[in-house]
Amino acid sequence: MAQDDNLNGLPRQKLIEVLESFKDPEVFKAVTGPWKSRVVWQDGMRAKAYMRNHVTEMDEPGDLTATDVAASAHEQLLSAMGSCITVGFIVNATKRGVKVHDLEVVVEGYFDNIRKWAGVEDVGNPGYGKISAKAFVRADSDEDTLRDIFRLAVEGSPVTQTVRHSNEVITEFEVIS
Repeated sequence: MAQDDNLNGLPRQKLIEVLESFKDPEVFKAVTGPWKSRVVWQDGMRAKAYMRNHVTEMDEPGDLTATDVAASAHEQLLSAMGSCITVGFIVNATKRGVKVHDLEVVVEGYFDNIRKWAGVEDVGNPGYGKISAKAFVRADSDEDTLRDIFRLAVEGSPVTQTVRHSNEVITEFEVIS
């Protein structure tokens, strides 16, 4: 395969050049952030998130008296984790010259104590206490190489590592008139 050929839907040589450019301090600073999302309440339990030039709808399940017109924020968190692992897998496979035919990442989460979110208990973690991710892949490589690519995808996933590690979260509140 020629260096400039597409692999897995990506221009392989250009991808490698872009990734190598992250070594440049100015490029590194530019891609580090800030990354932003603005979330605007719509009605009931619905909200819209605005990111760069993209809009995502959010809602809660109908059995919570919501309209269930979109995925919930916590489902989108799981989806973001699965998407980030997927992209990392494809990037690492492409760098190694591995053709991927099929890839699916299934992510499941279990709340520790959703009763705190509901306001019926005062203690406990309302968030996910356990999240699992499993990849299913068909690619032109041996199992050990594919396992290593998956490991790199998980270890290099900004979303997975944000979820995995404790992070400082700064919140502010302002009343507008």
